[in-house]
Amino acid sequence: MLTNPWSSVRIIFGGSIIALIAVALGVINWDVPYWFIHVVSVLFVFSSAILHQHRIYLYIVLIFIVTHLGVDLYISGRSFLLGSDAVQWLSIIAAGEVIHQISSQRRRVDVLSQRRIQELEVMNETLTSISSELELNSLLQTITERAVKLLDVTLGELLLFDKQTGEMEIVAQYPLDPDQIGFKMKPGEGAMGRVAVTKRPLILNDYKAFVNSLADDVTTGVEATLDVPLLKGSEFIGVLGVARHNKQHKFTHDDQRLLTVLASQAMIAIENARLYKDVRHLAFTDALTGINNRRRLFELLDEEYRRALRYQRPLSFMLMDIDHFKKINDVYGHAAGDEVLRWFAKQCGTGIRQKLDLIGRFGGEEFAVIYPEADLVSAIGAAARLRSQVSGSPIQYNDMELHITFSAGLASLPLDAEISFEQLIDRADKALYLAKEKRNCMAYWDNKKAMTVRTR
Repeated sequence: MLTNPWSSVRIIFGGSIIALIAVALGVINWDVPYWFIHVVSVLFVFSSAILHQHRIYLYIVLIFIVTHLGVDLYISGRSFLLGSDAVQWLSIIAAGEVIHQISSQRRRVDVLSQRRIQELEVMNETLTSISSELELNSLLQTITERAVKLLDVTLGELLLFDKQTGEMEIVAQYPLDPDQIGFKMKPGEGAMGRVAVTKRPLILNDYKAFVNSLADDVTTGVEATLDVPLLKGSEFIGVLGVARHNKQHKFTHDDQRLLTVLASQAMIAIENARLYKDVRHLAFTDALTGINNRRRLFELLDEEYRRALRYQRPLSFMLMDIDHFKKINDVYGHAAGDEVLRWFAKQCGTGIRQKLDLIGRFGGEEFAVIYPEADLVSAIGAAARLRSQVSGSPIQYNDMELHITFSAGLASLPLDAEISFEQLIDRADKALYLAKEKRNCMAYWDNKKAMTVRTR
Protein backbone atom coordinates (compact mmCIF):
# COMPACT_ATOMS: atom_id res chain seq x y z
CA MET A 1 0.00 0.00 0.00
CA LEU A 2 1.39 3.41 -0.88
CA THR A 3 2.08 5.56 2.14
CA ASN A 4 1.15 8.85 0.45
CA PRO A 5 -2.48 8.75 -0.76
CA TRP A 6 -2.15 11.88 -2.92
CA SER A 7 0.90 10.42 -4.65
CA SER A 8 -0.95 7.22 -5.45
CA VAL A 9 -3.94 9.24 -6.70
CA ARG A 10 -1.74 11.10 -9.15
CA ILE A 11 -0.12 7.86 -10.33
CA ILE A 12 -3.39 6.01 -10.90
CA PHE A 13 -5.26 8.97 -12.33
CA GLY A 14 -2.38 9.93 -14.59
CA GLY A 15 -1.87 6.31 -15.58
CA SER A 16 -5.53 5.94 -16.46
CA ILE A 17 -5.38 9.03 -18.70
CA ILE A 18 -2.31 7.71 -20.51
CA ALA A 19 -3.93 4.28 -20.87
CA LEU A 20 -7.08 5.99 -22.13
CA ILE A 21 -5.20 7.75 -24.92
CA ALA A 22 -3.15 4.67 -25.81
CA VAL A 23 -6.12 2.32 -26.01
CA ALA A 24 -8.28 4.80 -27.94
CA LEU A 25 -5.55 5.33 -30.52
CA GLY A 26 -4.86 1.63 -30.65
CA VAL A 27 -8.48 0.71 -31.33
CA ILE A 28 -8.95 3.46 -33.93
CA ASN A 29 -5.64 3.29 -35.80
CA TRP A 30 -3.93 -0.04 -35.16
CA ASP A 31 -6.74 -2.56 -34.88
CA VAL A 32 -6.21 -3.23 -31.16
CA PRO A 33 -8.95 -5.57 -29.94
CA TYR A 34 -11.93 -3.69 -28.61
CA TRP A 35 -12.13 -5.71 -25.42
CA PHE A 36 -8.70 -4.35 -24.39
CA ILE A 37 -10.51 -1.24 -23.12
CA HIS A 38 -12.20 -3.46 -20.53
CA VAL A 39 -8.91 -5.01 -19.50
CA VAL A 40 -7.26 -1.62 -18.96
CA SER A 41 -10.30 -0.19 -17.19
CA VAL A 42 -10.54 -3.14 -14.81
CA LEU A 43 -6.85 -2.76 -13.97
CA PHE A 44 -7.07 0.89 -12.99
CA VAL A 45 -10.55 0.79 -11.48
CA PHE A 46 -9.73 -2.11 -9.17
CA SER A 47 -6.34 -0.59 -8.27
CA SER A 48 -7.95 2.69 -7.27
CA ALA A 49 -10.64 0.84 -5.31
CA ILE A 50 -8.01 -1.06 -3.34
CA LEU A 51 -5.53 1.76 -2.70
CA HIS A 52 -7.83 4.67 -1.86
CA GLN A 53 -10.55 5.54 0.55
CA HIS A 54 -11.80 8.14 -1.90
CA ARG A 55 -13.95 6.84 -4.73
CA ILE A 56 -11.55 7.98 -7.38
CA TYR A 57 -12.32 4.83 -9.31
CA LEU A 58 -15.79 6.17 -10.12
CA TYR A 59 -14.19 9.08 -11.94
CA ILE A 60 -11.91 6.67 -13.78
CA VAL A 61 -14.90 4.55 -14.74
CA LEU A 62 -16.66 7.65 -16.01
CA ILE A 63 -13.64 8.61 -18.11
CA PHE A 64 -13.40 5.13 -19.64
CA ILE A 65 -17.14 5.03 -20.32
CA VAL A 66 -16.92 8.35 -22.15
CA THR A 67 -13.87 7.10 -24.05
CA HIS A 68 -15.54 3.79 -24.85
CA LEU A 69 -18.63 5.60 -26.03
CA GLY A 70 -16.61 7.97 -28.21
CA VAL A 71 -14.54 5.20 -29.78
CA ASP A 72 -17.62 3.06 -30.31
CA LEU A 73 -19.51 5.88 -32.03
CA TYR A 74 -16.47 6.86 -34.08
CA ILE A 75 -15.95 3.36 -35.39
CA SER A 76 -19.41 1.86 -35.80
CA GLY A 77 -21.76 4.79 -35.30
CA ARG A 78 -23.58 3.16 -32.43
CA SER A 79 -23.50 3.36 -28.64
CA PHE A 80 -22.19 0.44 -26.63
CA LEU A 81 -24.76 1.35 -23.96
CA LEU A 82 -27.37 -0.19 -26.22
CA GLY A 83 -25.51 -3.47 -26.31
CA SER A 84 -24.01 -5.95 -23.96
CA ASP A 85 -21.15 -3.58 -23.02
CA ALA A 86 -23.49 -1.76 -20.62
CA VAL A 87 -23.75 -4.90 -18.51
CA GLN A 88 -19.98 -5.26 -18.48
CA TRP A 89 -19.48 -1.68 -17.30
CA LEU A 90 -22.11 -2.07 -14.60
CA SER A 91 -20.30 -5.20 -13.49
CA ILE A 92 -17.03 -3.32 -13.32
CA ILE A 93 -18.65 -0.55 -11.24
CA ALA A 94 -20.29 -3.04 -8.90
CA ALA A 95 -17.10 -5.06 -8.50
CA GLY A 96 -15.13 -1.87 -7.84
CA GLU A 97 -17.64 -0.83 -5.17
CA VAL A 98 -17.38 -4.20 -3.46
CA ILE A 99 -13.57 -4.11 -3.57
CA HIS A 100 -13.61 -0.54 -2.25
CA GLN A 101 -15.83 -1.44 0.71
CA ILE A 102 -13.77 -4.50 1.58
CA SER A 103 -10.53 -2.54 1.29
CA SER A 104 -11.88 0.35 3.36
CA GLN A 105 -13.13 -2.01 6.05
CA ARG A 106 -9.77 -3.75 6.14
CA ARG A 107 -7.99 -0.43 6.53
CA ARG A 108 -10.30 0.58 9.35
CA VAL A 109 -9.69 -2.72 11.09
CA ASP A 110 -5.93 -2.34 10.62
CA VAL A 111 -5.96 1.17 12.03
CA LEU A 112 -8.10 0.08 14.98
CA SER A 113 -5.85 -2.93 15.61
CA GLN A 114 -2.73 -0.80 15.55
CA ARG A 115 -4.34 1.65 17.94
CA ARG A 116 -5.36 -1.12 20.31
CA ILE A 117 -1.86 -2.60 20.20
CA GLN A 118 -0.33 0.78 21.01
CA GLU A 119 -2.83 1.32 23.83
CA LEU A 120 -2.07 -2.09 25.30
CA GLU A 121 1.67 -1.46 25.11
CA VAL A 122 1.32 1.89 26.84
CA MET A 123 -1.11 0.43 29.39
CA ASN A 124 1.24 -2.45 30.13
CA GLU A 125 4.13 -0.03 30.61
CA THR A 126 1.92 2.16 32.80
CA LEU A 127 0.72 -0.68 35.02
CA THR A 128 4.25 -2.01 35.38
CA SER A 129 5.45 1.43 36.39
CA ILE A 130 2.79 2.10 39.02
CA SER A 131 2.79 -1.42 40.45
CA SER A 132 6.51 -1.19 41.24
CA GLU A 133 6.16 2.14 43.09
CA LEU A 134 5.51 1.88 46.83
CA GLU A 135 6.19 5.44 47.99
CA LEU A 136 2.74 7.05 48.01
CA ASN A 137 3.59 10.59 46.87
CA SER A 138 5.79 9.34 44.02
CA LEU A 139 3.09 6.84 43.05
CA LEU A 140 0.40 9.51 42.80
CA GLN A 141 2.63 11.64 40.59
CA THR A 142 3.49 8.63 38.41
CA ILE A 143 -0.19 7.74 37.93
CA THR A 144 -0.99 11.29 36.85
CA GLU A 145 1.94 11.47 34.45
CA ARG A 146 1.07 8.11 32.89
CA ALA A 147 -2.56 9.16 32.40
CA VAL A 148 -1.40 12.24 30.48
CA LYS A 149 0.86 10.21 28.20
CA LEU A 150 -1.64 7.40 27.72
CA LEU A 151 -4.38 9.70 26.44
CA ASP A 152 -2.10 12.28 24.80
CA VAL A 153 -3.55 15.22 26.76
CA THR A 154 -2.10 18.48 28.07
CA LEU A 155 -2.95 18.23 31.76
CA GLY A 156 -3.55 15.58 34.39
CA GLU A 157 -4.62 15.91 38.03
CA LEU A 158 -5.29 13.53 40.89
CA LEU A 159 -7.41 14.53 43.86
CA LEU A 160 -7.87 12.59 47.10
CA PHE A 161 -10.88 12.91 49.35
CA ASP A 162 -10.43 13.68 53.05
CA LYS A 163 -13.24 12.24 55.13
CA GLN A 164 -12.51 14.47 58.10
CA THR A 165 -12.68 17.79 56.25
CA GLY A 166 -15.10 16.64 53.54
CA GLU A 167 -12.86 18.22 50.89
CA MET A 168 -10.83 17.02 47.94
CA GLU A 169 -7.21 18.08 47.57
CA ILE A 170 -4.95 18.13 44.51
CA VAL A 171 -2.08 15.82 45.50
CA ALA A 172 -0.51 15.25 42.07
CA GLN A 173 -0.39 17.13 38.78
CA TYR A 174 1.37 16.78 35.43
CA PRO A 175 2.86 19.04 34.17
CA LEU A 176 3.51 20.06 37.76
CA ASP A 177 2.44 23.50 38.97
CA PRO A 178 3.56 23.83 42.63
CA ASP A 179 0.98 26.55 43.23
CA GLN A 180 -1.83 24.11 42.36
CA ILE A 181 -0.70 21.33 44.71
CA GLY A 182 -2.76 21.50 47.86
CA PHE A 183 -5.68 23.28 46.18
CA LYS A 184 -8.91 22.10 47.79
CA MET A 185 -12.47 21.87 46.57
CA LYS A 186 -15.68 20.37 47.87
CA PRO A 187 -17.75 17.65 46.18
CA GLY A 188 -20.03 19.31 43.67
CA GLU A 189 -17.56 22.00 42.63
CA GLY A 190 -16.31 21.75 39.07
CA ALA A 191 -16.27 18.64 36.91
CA MET A 192 -14.26 16.66 39.43
CA GLY A 193 -16.69 17.68 42.15
CA ARG A 194 -19.57 16.36 40.02
CA VAL A 195 -17.74 13.03 39.65
CA ALA A 196 -17.26 12.94 43.44
CA VAL A 197 -21.03 13.23 43.91
CA THR A 198 -22.16 10.85 41.17
CA LYS A 199 -19.21 8.42 41.40
CA ARG A 200 -19.42 8.07 37.62
CA PRO A 201 -17.07 9.14 34.79
CA LEU A 202 -17.77 12.48 33.14
CA ILE A 203 -16.76 13.76 29.68
CA LEU A 204 -17.02 17.50 29.01
CA ASN A 205 -15.91 18.47 25.52
CA ASP A 206 -17.00 22.07 26.14
CA TYR A 207 -15.89 22.65 29.71
CA LYS A 208 -16.65 26.36 29.79
CA ALA A 209 -20.30 25.62 29.02
CA PHE A 210 -20.51 23.40 32.12
CA VAL A 211 -22.70 25.09 34.71
CA ASN A 212 -20.39 24.21 37.62
CA SER A 213 -17.12 25.03 35.84
CA LEU A 214 -14.39 26.58 37.94
CA ALA A 215 -12.87 29.99 37.26
CA ASP A 216 -10.30 30.41 34.47
CA ASP A 217 -7.53 31.23 36.96
CA VAL A 218 -8.02 27.75 38.41
CA THR A 219 -8.60 25.79 35.19
CA THR A 220 -5.94 27.74 33.22
CA GLY A 221 -7.75 27.70 29.88
CA VAL A 222 -8.99 24.11 29.88
CA GLU A 223 -11.37 23.38 26.99
CA ALA A 224 -12.26 19.69 27.47
CA THR A 225 -12.05 17.36 30.47
CA LEU A 226 -12.39 13.68 31.25
CA ASP A 227 -12.68 12.65 34.91
CA VAL A 228 -13.18 9.23 36.48
CA PRO A 229 -13.69 8.32 40.15
CA LEU A 230 -11.23 6.38 42.28
CA LEU A 231 -13.34 3.85 44.14
CA LYS A 232 -12.53 1.27 46.78
CA GLY A 233 -15.59 -0.90 46.39
CA SER A 234 -18.36 1.66 46.79
CA GLU A 235 -16.21 4.00 48.89
CA PHE A 236 -15.14 7.21 47.16
CA ILE A 237 -11.39 7.81 47.44
CA GLY A 238 -10.69 10.53 44.88
CA VAL A 239 -10.77 11.59 41.23
CA LEU A 240 -8.32 11.10 38.37
CA GLY A 241 -8.81 13.65 35.63
CA VAL A 242 -7.22 14.72 32.36
CA ALA A 243 -7.81 17.80 30.24
CA ARG A 244 -7.07 19.28 26.84
CA HIS A 245 -6.53 22.92 26.01
CA ASN A 246 -7.37 22.30 22.34
CA LYS A 247 -11.11 22.53 21.78
CA GLN A 248 -10.92 20.66 18.46
CA HIS A 249 -9.57 17.45 20.03
CA LYS A 250 -12.51 15.88 21.84
CA PHE A 251 -12.64 13.02 24.30
CA THR A 252 -14.35 9.78 23.29
CA HIS A 253 -15.85 6.83 25.13
CA ASP A 254 -12.73 4.87 24.23
CA ASP A 255 -10.72 7.48 26.15
CA GLN A 256 -13.10 7.08 29.06
CA ARG A 257 -12.69 3.31 28.97
CA LEU A 258 -8.89 3.58 29.02
CA LEU A 259 -8.82 6.05 31.90
CA THR A 260 -11.30 3.95 33.87
CA VAL A 261 -9.09 0.86 33.51
CA LEU A 262 -6.08 2.90 34.60
CA ALA A 263 -7.99 4.31 37.57
CA SER A 264 -9.04 0.85 38.76
CA GLN A 265 -5.46 -0.42 38.59
CA ALA A 266 -4.19 2.78 40.15
CA MET A 267 -6.56 2.29 43.07
CA ILE A 268 -5.01 -1.11 43.76
CA ALA A 269 -1.53 0.42 43.64
CA ILE A 270 -2.58 3.25 45.97
CA GLU A 271 -3.94 0.80 48.52
CA ASN A 272 -0.73 -1.23 48.33
CA ALA A 273 1.33 1.93 48.86
CA ARG A 274 -0.82 2.91 51.83
CA LEU A 275 -0.44 -0.52 53.38
CA TYR A 276 3.30 -0.36 52.80
CA LYS A 277 3.41 3.08 54.40
CA ASP A 278 1.48 1.83 57.45
CA VAL A 279 3.73 -1.23 57.82
CA ARG A 280 6.82 0.92 57.39
CA HIS A 281 5.51 3.37 59.97
CA LEU A 282 4.94 0.55 62.45
CA ALA A 283 8.39 -0.87 61.77
CA PHE A 284 10.14 2.46 62.32
CA THR A 285 8.00 3.99 65.06
CA ASP A 286 8.21 3.54 68.79
CA ALA A 287 4.82 2.16 69.85
CA LEU A 288 4.66 4.10 73.14
CA THR A 289 5.85 7.56 72.16
CA GLY A 290 5.08 7.64 68.42
CA ILE A 291 8.56 8.91 67.48
CA ASN A 292 11.36 7.11 65.64
CA ASN A 293 12.49 3.89 67.26
CA ARG A 294 16.12 2.91 67.78
CA ARG A 295 16.41 1.16 64.42
CA ARG A 296 15.08 4.09 62.46
CA LEU A 297 17.13 6.53 64.51
CA PHE A 298 20.34 4.74 63.55
CA GLU A 299 19.31 4.73 59.87
CA LEU A 300 18.61 8.46 59.92
CA LEU A 301 21.85 9.21 61.73
CA ASP A 302 23.79 7.12 59.21
CA GLU A 303 22.20 9.03 56.32
CA GLU A 304 23.03 12.39 57.88
CA TYR A 305 26.53 11.22 58.76
CA ARG A 306 27.26 10.23 55.14
CA ARG A 307 25.81 13.47 53.81
CA ALA A 308 27.86 15.55 56.26
CA LEU A 309 31.07 13.80 55.25
CA ARG A 310 30.35 14.05 51.55
CA TYR A 311 29.56 17.76 51.55
CA GLN A 312 31.75 18.70 54.54
CA ARG A 313 28.79 19.98 56.53
CA PRO A 314 28.44 20.12 60.34
CA LEU A 315 26.48 17.48 62.25
CA SER A 316 25.78 17.03 65.96
CA PHE A 317 24.23 14.19 67.93
CA MET A 318 22.76 14.31 71.45
CA LEU A 319 21.76 11.52 73.82
CA MET A 320 19.35 12.31 76.69
CA ASP A 321 18.40 10.41 79.82
CA ILE A 322 15.41 11.34 82.02
CA ASP A 323 16.66 11.93 85.55
CA HIS A 324 15.46 9.58 88.31
CA PHE A 325 13.06 7.79 85.98
CA LYS A 326 13.25 4.57 88.01
CA LYS A 327 12.03 6.51 91.04
CA ILE A 328 9.01 7.74 89.05
CA ASN A 329 8.09 4.12 88.20
CA ASP A 330 8.61 2.95 91.79
CA VAL A 331 6.66 5.77 93.41
CA TYR A 332 3.87 6.51 90.92
CA GLY A 333 3.72 3.26 88.94
CA HIS A 334 4.60 2.25 85.41
CA ALA A 335 1.50 3.98 83.99
CA ALA A 336 2.91 7.25 85.27
CA GLY A 337 6.29 6.33 83.79
CA ASP A 338 4.70 5.70 80.39
CA GLU A 339 2.91 9.03 80.58
CA VAL A 340 6.20 10.77 81.36
CA LEU A 341 7.86 9.11 78.36
CA ARG A 342 5.05 10.23 76.05
CA TRP A 343 5.16 13.74 77.48
CA PHE A 344 8.93 13.94 77.15
CA ALA A 345 8.80 12.81 73.49
CA LYS A 346 6.22 15.50 72.79
CA GLN A 347 8.36 18.16 74.46
CA CYS A 348 11.33 17.12 72.36
CA GLY A 349 9.18 17.24 69.22
CA THR A 350 8.16 20.85 69.86
CA GLY A 351 11.60 21.93 71.06
CA ILE A 352 13.58 21.09 67.91
CA ARG A 353 13.84 22.69 64.47
CA GLN A 354 10.86 21.38 62.55
CA LYS A 355 11.58 19.49 59.29
CA LEU A 356 15.30 19.58 60.04
CA ASP A 357 16.18 18.06 63.41
CA LEU A 358 15.31 14.42 64.06
CA ILE A 359 14.36 12.75 67.34
CA GLY A 360 14.02 9.13 68.41
CA ARG A 361 13.83 6.84 71.40
CA PHE A 362 17.23 5.33 72.02
CA GLY A 363 15.99 2.81 74.59
CA GLY A 364 14.20 2.82 77.94
CA GLU A 365 14.20 6.40 79.24
CA GLU A 366 16.93 7.44 76.80
CA PHE A 367 16.17 9.65 73.82
CA ALA A 368 18.30 11.15 71.05
CA VAL A 369 18.30 14.21 68.80
CA ILE A 370 20.12 14.51 65.45
CA TYR A 371 21.13 18.08 64.62
CA PRO A 372 21.94 18.32 60.88
CA GLU A 373 23.74 21.50 59.79
CA ALA A 374 24.62 22.31 63.43
CA ASP A 375 28.14 22.56 64.79
CA LEU A 376 28.99 21.98 68.45
CA VAL A 377 28.28 25.56 69.54
CA SER A 378 24.86 25.62 67.84
CA ALA A 379 23.96 22.20 69.20
CA ILE A 380 24.92 23.23 72.76
CA GLY A 381 22.60 26.24 72.48
CA ALA A 382 19.74 24.11 71.13
CA ALA A 383 20.22 21.54 73.89
CA ALA A 384 20.23 24.25 76.57
CA ARG A 385 16.95 25.66 75.26
CA LEU A 386 15.38 22.20 75.26
CA ARG A 387 16.53 21.57 78.87
CA SER A 388 14.97 24.88 79.93
CA GLN A 389 11.72 24.03 78.15
CA VAL A 390 11.45 20.60 79.78
CA SER A 391 12.35 21.74 83.29
CA GLY A 392 10.02 24.73 83.06
CA SER A 393 6.97 22.71 81.97
CA PRO A 394 5.82 20.34 84.75
CA ILE A 395 3.63 17.42 83.77
CA GLN A 396 0.16 17.00 85.29
CA TYR A 397 -0.66 13.44 86.30
CA ASN A 398 -3.62 12.39 88.51
CA ASP A 399 -3.85 15.79 90.18
CA MET A 400 -0.11 15.72 90.76
CA GLU A 401 2.54 17.96 89.31
CA LEU A 402 5.76 16.22 88.29
CA HIS A 403 8.89 18.20 87.52
CA ILE A 404 11.05 16.42 84.97
CA THR A 405 14.71 17.08 84.16
CA PHE A 406 17.19 15.24 81.97
CA SER A 407 20.89 14.79 81.47
CA ALA A 408 22.43 15.12 78.01
CA GLY A 409 25.59 14.17 76.18
CA LEU A 410 26.62 15.92 72.95
CA ALA A 411 29.11 15.13 70.22
CA SER A 412 29.79 16.73 66.84
CA LEU A 413 31.67 15.79 63.72
CA PRO A 414 35.00 17.64 63.69
CA LEU A 415 35.52 19.46 60.40
CA ASP A 416 39.28 19.17 60.61
CA ALA A 417 39.34 15.40 61.19
CA GLU A 418 37.26 12.35 60.35
CA ILE A 419 35.65 10.08 62.90
CA SER A 420 33.54 7.01 62.23
CA PHE A 421 29.80 6.70 62.64
CA GLU A 422 30.35 4.49 65.70
CA GLN A 423 32.82 6.99 67.21
CA LEU A 424 30.24 9.77 66.98
CA ILE A 425 27.70 7.71 68.92
CA ASP A 426 30.34 6.55 71.40
CA ARG A 427 31.43 10.12 72.14
CA ALA A 428 27.84 11.21 72.80
CA ASP A 429 27.34 8.16 75.03
CA LYS A 430 30.49 8.92 77.07
CA ALA A 431 29.43 12.53 77.45
CA LEU A 432 26.01 11.40 78.66
CA TYR A 433 27.61 9.04 81.16
CA LEU A 434 29.55 11.97 82.62
CA ALA A 435 26.43 14.16 82.77
CA LYS A 436 24.45 11.44 84.57
CA GLU A 437 26.96 11.50 87.42
CA LYS A 438 25.67 14.96 88.37
CA ARG A 439 22.14 14.85 86.88
CA ASN A 440 20.20 17.74 85.35
CA CYS A 441 23.18 18.89 83.35
CA MET A 442 24.78 18.62 79.93
CA ALA A 443 28.18 17.32 78.88
CA TYR A 444 29.77 17.53 75.48
CA TRP A 445 32.82 16.24 73.66
CA ASP A 446 35.21 19.07 72.94
CA ASN A 447 36.57 18.53 69.44
CA LYS A 448 39.41 20.98 70.01
CA LYS A 449 41.02 18.75 72.59
CA ALA A 450 41.02 15.09 71.64
CA MET A 451 39.52 12.71 74.22
CA THR A 452 38.53 15.63 76.46
CA VAL A 453 35.10 15.83 78.07
CA ARG A 454 33.65 18.87 79.77
CA THR A 455 30.45 19.31 81.78
CA ARG A 456 28.11 22.22 81.87
